[in-house]
Amino acid sequence: MNDEKEKQQKDDESLNSFSGDAAVRAEAAREAGEEKRSEQAHKRRNRQKRKKNRRFFRLIWWAMIIVVSAVVAKYMLTGMNDLLAIGRSSTTVTVEVPESVTEKEVSMSQDNIQSLSFQQLSAAKQSNQEVTRQIAQILQKAGVINEPDFFCLYSEIRKADGSYRNGSFEVKTDLDYEGIINTIQSTANRQDIVKVTVPEGLNAMELGTLLEQNGICKQEDFLKELNTDAFDSSYTMINALNEVSGKYYKLEGYLFPDTYQFYQNEDVQNVVQKMLQNANSQFTQQLQDEAKNQGYTWDQIITLASIIQAESANEEDMYNVSSILHNRLNSGKSLDIYTLDCDSTKYYPYRTKDDIPESERNTYQSNYNTYQLQGLPAGAVCSPGLKAIQAALHPKNTSYYYFCHNQTTGQAYYASTYAEHQANLRTAGLL
Repeated sequence: MNDEKEKQQKDDESLNSFSGDAAVRAEAAREAGEEKRSEQAHKRRNRQKRKKNRRFFRLIWWAMIIVVSAVVAKYMLTGMNDLLAIGRSSTTVTVEVPESVTEKEVSMSQDNIQSLSFQQLSAAKQSNQEVTRQIAQILQKAGVINEPDFFCLYSEIRKADGSYRNGSFEVKTDLDYEGIINTIQSTANRQDIVKVTVPEGLNAMELGTLLEQNGICKQEDFLKELNTDAFDSSYTMINALNEVSGKYYKLEGYLFPDTYQFYQNEDVQNVVQKMLQNANSQFTQQLQDEAKNQGYTWDQIITLASIIQAESANEEDMYNVSSILHNRLNSGKSLDIYTLDCDSTKYYPYRTKDDIPESERNTYQSNYNTYQLQGLPAGAVCSPGLKAIQAALHPKNTSYYYFCHNQTTGQAYYASTYAEHQANLRTAGLL
């Protein structure tokens, strides 16, 4: 009886335990369902949110594309209008491009490019682009262009960077970019022309001063250019100068006196080139052959002519002075005359003692001083004209070995002997 009762009790407990597990499982299932539904709802919300975000960002993206396209379109439209000079009135303005703008340009010629390292080439391009930018700003200020950035872009594409010129240009405002670039890259369009007359007998330092006073180039730069080898390959008459040592200025005597048209702030190499071209046309082969036939190099004739030019009072005097110099060179030794004794050589490359810097004045010794050296100096002392060159080639036939001039009147006196010369010096008021 007790056993049956215990069994029934166990069965009841077992039934109650099953019922409880089912409830737990049901609650767990319900919670899991709710969690799943919540997760699904969260995912739906995220999908909806992402969808909205995508629509929003797509809208923003298209808006940006439209804005950028509009800006680019406006830039291209205004740029193209500016490039083609559409809508610009037709006037002529003066555009000033200072030397300080173009002095940093680097030539982009094929030879130059090949000689530059990558770093140097990069720096050169940047420098040229900066020059173009400054020119674009000058053009904008002058009313020639409206879009400096577009001009710079066109200049780079056109490969015009690095080849602009300084100077004063008259530019039409209705020119397109191509016309503008051609205008300011050509010397033919420069308006800052300076006419300079180089008189016969001017020496290198005096010529440099003249050029600087007229705003053409600096004297210092000019004098440096006279000792370069930049012109050797262009002129045979220059090649021989490299064989002569002791010259103060290699090209002294080859800067032909004449009237020239230069540009303000012109490239100094161009300045020298113009004068050498003129000299080359004046120093004909016939003249050079005459020098050779007389046993002189052309440089010796130029040197002799420069002294004649500096020492003579007029054309007639040139032939007598030439005679005296030739006599001293050819037969002076027989009379114990070994030097030319010409004042024009005493202080060269300076004209007079007063031209020498004060710190050097009392101790200065010229290597050209013909009171001390025998024969001709190493080079010319000034720029001789054709008359002096003709006199050097065709001296008058005289027995003179001495000459002097009255410093006031220019009257020339010639003598065959030293005693006669002393008498002439007193007559001329020099003793």
